Amino acid sequence: MSIKQTILPRIALYKVLGEYTTDEERVKILRHYMIDIVASKKHASTAGMEIIPGFFYIYRAVFLKIMRTTELQQSTQAKGKGCYDITITKCLWHDACVNFECPELCALFCDVDDVTYGGLRKIGFSRSKTLGYGGDCCDFHFYSNRF
Repeated sequence: MSIKQTILPRIALYKVLGEYTTDEERVKILRHYMIDIVASKKHASTAGMEIIPGFFYIYRAVFLKIMRTTELQQSTQAKGKGCYDITITKCLWHDACVNFECPELCALFCDVDDVTYGGLRKIGFSRSKTLGYGGDCCDFHFYSNRF
């Protein structure tokens, strides 16, 4: 997926809604779309893949490879027994929201991760800060729920 398919349409929608609704209403509309539709679909897809034997280790390998090779973020990665960490210090979603003067929208992108990875059977997820919520980085921690 490219910035044209993921980030820019949501920023455009946010900007247009700002012309016709209150700030509170546009956040409510975008939150419904991002959480109830986008994140729920991503969560269902990930949860559906959990039936694959060794899913955590396969998912970890793929996720870490993507993070090492993507141009969308700058990050460091680490893995241990039954866990892996991603620390993102530069994020295209955050940069785009700041560039288009809607940094508050980035928090919704962060919230999508919470729904996508929350409540999975084989993968646990935690994070204590994000760029979208004013942190100096996004500190993803994934762990196998088998341990």
